[in-house]
Amino acid sequence: MSTKVGGLLIIVGETMFLFSLLNFLMITRLQYYSSGDSFMRTLFPHYLFFLAALFIAAFIGMWLTYVYVFPSKQRFAQEQAIKDDRSPLFNKVLDIESDIEELKTAVIELSKKMDHMAEK
Repeated sequence: MSTKVGGLLIIVGETMFLFSLLNFLMITRLQYYSSGDSFMRTLFPHYLFFLAALFIAAFIGMWLTYVYVFPSKQRFAQEQAIKDDRSPLFNKVLDIESDIEELKTAVIELSKKMDHMAEK
């Protein structure tokens, strides 16, 4: 499968984050200065206080994501990668592991032969 689809998805994801920040700032101004709802202006006397409260809420959300969601996503991705020979790297690791086991048995056999020869 081509890597272009995955690369495009990563690039779009990275740039959408920047557009989301701009969109977020524009929407917060609309919410804060809305003429039909003065609750935010009553709760936060200045727009920067409102924005700071939103950023604090966002940082708490980011922390929770970092602590709970990312480890779960990583574990899931790793479990999916080793299913059905999807990961060439994992297959190489398995091959190297079997080669190491063969080398261990060969070293043990040679060690036994050398011990046997030393006894004679």
